[in-house]
Amino acid sequence: MSFLSLIWLIFAPLIVAVIIMFPQFPNHQVKVRRFAKWFASFHFIYALLFLTFFDSSLFGMSYEKELTFFGMSWLKSLGISAKFALDGMTLLLVVLTTFIVLVTLFVSKIHIRSKHKLYYSMVFLLESSILGIFCAKDMFLFFVFWELSLIPVYFLISQWGNSEARRSAMRFTICSFVVNMFLFFGMLILYYYNFAVSNILTANIETLNMDNKLYPFWFQMLVFVNFLLGFVIRVPFIGFHSWYPDIQSKAAAPVNILLSGLLLNTGVYGLIRFNMQVFPEIFKIFAPVLLVWGLVNILYSGALCVVQQGIKKMVSYANISTVGFVMMGLASLNSTGFNGAVFTALASAIIFSALFVVISCIQFRTKSTYITALGGLGQVMPKCMYLTLIICFAAIGLPFLIMFTPKLMVLTGTMFSNLDQQLLVKVAAFIGLAAISVSAGYIMYFFYKVFCSVLLDQWKKLKDLSPQEASVLTALCLVIIYLGVCPMSIISVYQSVSSIILDVLQV
Repeated sequence: MSFLSLIWLIFAPLIVAVIIMFPQFPNHQVKVRRFAKWFASFHFIYALLFLTFFDSSLFGMSYEKELTFFGMSWLKSLGISAKFALDGMTLLLVVLTTFIVLVTLFVSKIHIRSKHKLYYSMVFLLESSILGIFCAKDMFLFFVFWELSLIPVYFLISQWGNSEARRSAMRFTICSFVVNMFLFFGMLILYYYNFAVSNILTANIETLNMDNKLYPFWFQMLVFVNFLLGFVIRVPFIGFHSWYPDIQSKAAAPVNILLSGLLLNTGVYGLIRFNMQVFPEIFKIFAPVLLVWGLVNILYSGALCVVQQGIKKMVSYANISTVGFVMMGLASLNSTGFNGAVFTALASAIIFSALFVVISCIQFRTKSTYITALGGLGQVMPKCMYLTLIICFAAIGLPFLIMFTPKLMVLTGTMFSNLDQQLLVKVAAFIGLAAISVSAGYIMYFFYKVFCSVLLDQWKKLKDLSPQEASVLTALCLVIIYLGVCPMSIISVYQSVSSIILDVLQV
């Protein structure tokens, strides 16, 4: 459709961020907040139009568009261009991004009390950078947006978190920058070696599929490991995960939603787009390692959930545990596991964003996020309790809710994996199934302690959800229920992508 512009979709939030920061723009919290919410609502509807008119039967990219500068391509002489495109998987991630940003802005009203212009401009800068990551067709363009996302993340954590947030934000930014150098090094040697063997300067991701006849094994392994190191910190894998619960426990509640709903999926997307699609043969070699690593994610993070006293840390470790299922699905090397992995990543973003919305409502009223300091809130906050119950049931994978189908697909794909190590995959599938029971334990323990135990005296005068808070949580619950009842409505959008990647993997 002619009125759908991918360039506008990606860069409109950046333009709005600049407009908000203009000195002429009113420095009035109500005006800034309303302008931001109206734009985010329009932007979400605009993203939905892309989904409405998307032809899921098409193989490959759609809505392809190049950003030119005075009619000239970006660094054309070097084979580097500012090209953007969408496929079924990236389109869903784009819609999810605009939805999570909209939810965040509605929650921000009660938590953001200072530096409103800076806050809302940083939210939109983060949104634009995340959309650029998902839509970039050129690997150097991808890296520009990947690095750009660190700027708003740093400010959002440090400026509106607690007293320890600045140190954690700086540590994350420095560590991310160091790890990103591995990613950039991998891109550079891939770019130059590709030119050496093909005499063509290009950084187009779709043209960089490794041919064993042209690219030696050692070279593929070297670049693959560099990409893997660049992405695992954002997934996050165990061993590279400590930043996530640390930051989540110190950041402001709206920022918790952005990190859980947006940032983690960029790491998963990078693994799929680069490690799987560009290095299929090496990915097959690493698949057993990723399977075990995913299993460790599930078990280790699940064990840490049990001993947490802070709600934010418990939910953060539960999120990391769920990402382990994503790794298991990708490592299964079949369409069932892959489709389940992508669906799990999308479902995880929605569920844990919803849980952080619940936490934000509780924190605003009680000024506490410690499980032991809360109790019996269901008696004074019944609307919050019932909506949270739906979200908790979804988190543990109850049938007809959003997480049931993807976890079932991941476990089925793992059980019938194409890996040679059949004993490993069978054991992994059974352990993954058992881990779901453990997750049900700590999720329902959190629900019981916060909402169903004895009501403490200091909480007897708490007010239930406001109409705006109830509307946000209801919208999230409706998405959770709809995608649980009609999972094929989302799977059918990206099935063609899984076919392409599995064809590349030749499995």
